[in-house]
Amino acid sequence: MSSTNNIKLLICGSGNGAHAFAGIASSHPGTEVRVLSLYQDEAERWSKALETADLEITCNRRDQEPSVIRSKPALITKNPEDAVRGVDIIAFVLPAFAHQVFLEALKPYIEPGVIIVGLPGASGLEFQVRGILGDKANTCTVMNFESLPWACRLGEFGRKCDVLGTKETLVGAMQVGSGAVPKKDPVTSLQYLLGELPRLTVSGHLIGVSLMNPNACSHPAIMYGEWVGWDGTPLEQTPMFYTGVTEETGELLTSVSSEVVQLGKVIAEKTGADMAQVVPMLEWDLRCYPGDIADKTNQCTALRTNAAYQGLKHPMKETGDGKLVPDFHHRYLTEDIPYGLSVIRGIAEIAGVKTPNIDKVLIWAQERVGKKYLENGELKGSDVTTTRAPQRYGLFTLKEVLG
Repeated sequence: MSSTNNIKLLICGSGNGAHAFAGIASSHPGTEVRVLSLYQDEAERWSKALETADLEITCNRRDQEPSVIRSKPALITKNPEDAVRGVDIIAFVLPAFAHQVFLEALKPYIEPGVIIVGLPGASGLEFQVRGILGDKANTCTVMNFESLPWACRLGEFGRKCDVLGTKETLVGAMQVGSGAVPKKDPVTSLQYLLGELPRLTVSGHLIGVSLMNPNACSHPAIMYGEWVGWDGTPLEQTPMFYTGVTEETGELLTSVSSEVVQLGKVIAEKTGADMAQVVPMLEWDLRCYPGDIADKTNQCTALRTNAAYQGLKHPMKETGDGKLVPDFHHRYLTEDIPYGLSVIRGIAEIAGVKTPNIDKVLIWAQERVGKKYLENGELKGSDVTTTRAPQRYGLFTLKEVLG
């Protein structure tokens, strides 16, 4: 395994994060960056945009002048075979609901030793990789990270992207397949592609990253806290999301987080798997936003006084007369339940850990989106087949779950 000599990276996706990573990784010497987009004509549009100009990434750092990176990916395509041939690392930088389509498209062409990275992969990525790739999964290394490395937004599709902030650290885990040595050193290579920041901390079991999915625990619970008592009357104004949480919602988040931490402890005790990265949500907030949180007293005060969260509002829909109602079909429920909270609940069921607060949020959320995940206290509803819970892939023991 060589580390940073001639790394070939494939980025799956074409949104904000994919643009940022394509520009940053392409700027490092000895890298070949390819982008795969399966959506309509996006690959063609992006390629055309780069015929006449470089991809321009403007990086903003606190108390510093913005720096501009100008570079070009080697290939932007919608052809999976061309995209993946000879690559060392495949990075999923797109929403979790799209992972299945990309994995199925790439499956015939994936080579032994390839490193598959979720940036972030959300909960249950490794179950899906095993479920779709079958025996090929044993020849791959899977890495999963807690979140996107940057806060970023597209300025102009294919041409310009602003990195508004870069995380100091990024926590993840990996599992090396038994059937092949990774083509490159996974951690060193990915760090090289990302640059100096965020600093990668890769340790523990992949299941820990599935459990420590911050969006899975926070988004549905905050939606529940705001709307569980709503009588259906349209609103004049949009409520604040994080900075509008009540003490009661803060306590619910703490309880949900405590159930996840307890689940991590039980798995560690029963199997010996390293669950060290499963920590209380408040601890996670304080690590990720050390300089942004003014009042660190508890979960409620940490969310309300986090400078990074100011201005973020609840997802709403207009009623036609200028009034507003909550949008329950927003990704906070439609993504963070099937690729988040339901996966955690499924693992808890297998480990024999009761999760009354998670159940409360999940039952309320599934009714809002018209799905059936939990039924009579078990994760066996008809829509479990649309989640990444272990039960969907026929995994029913901790040994099977841990792989």
